[in-house]
Amino acid sequence: MDVTAHGRTDVGRQRERNEDALLVRTRVFAVADGMGGHRAGEVASATALGPLEALDAATFADEDAARTALVEAVLAANRAVATRAQDEPDLEGMGTTLTAVLVQGGTAHVAHVGDSRAYLHRDGRLLQLTDDHTLVQALVDQGRITSDQARVHNSRSVITRAVGVGAELEVDVLAVPLEPGDRLLLCSDGLSGVVDDAGIASVLAAHPDGDAAAAALVDVANAAGGPDNVTVLLLEA
Repeated sequence: MDVTAHGRTDVGRQRERNEDALLVRTRVFAVADGMGGHRAGEVASATALGPLEALDAATFADEDAARTALVEAVLAANRAVATRAQDEPDLEGMGTTLTAVLVQGGTAHVAHVGDSRAYLHRDGRLLQLTDDHTLVQALVDQGRITSDQARVHNSRSVITRAVGVGAELEVDVLAVPLEPGDRLLLCSDGLSGVVDDAGIASVLAAHPDGDAAAAALVDVANAAGGPDNVTVLLLEA
């Protein structure tokens, strides 16, 4: 199954630099949200996307092979970011989130590290596919705070898992069988941190055109204050 991609990235209303990056190819797509000091975040996010690009021209024997290749590409991204941070002292401590999709046949394989999210919009309903690797999500999972409290918690930006910050990395991966009319949304927390799921679903429902929907999602994040860089990548089956 072919998908059509519509991507937008914006610096937001309160940041001077855009540390987000997105990858749009024929079968491989990704959003990365970098972190670090001066220029380190944007270097981390761009570096992480490199190993994923090679997947676009690859062929796979079956779904398991595609899934394995996607995870290996994310692990290669982890090594690439970590190595560059070691080689260049001014980049020490940098890292990035990474949420990537590899479309193989009628399946979207999703790999995820950090708090950039993947959603499925199907038949007017929005489903969050990924779990945030954050301190506040851990507190929600433990029943110590509610989801509403997590949205305004002082530690909501604390990431517990990121690409490039350690030698070992656990990668979440899932397979999504696609149906005609499905939309997959990848986004940085510049969107999901300020616009709730109902707001995102409302924008998608109001904009059947993919380019218009992507632009509108960026606009609604900025209208909510635009406190962070915002990147959206909408894939339509």
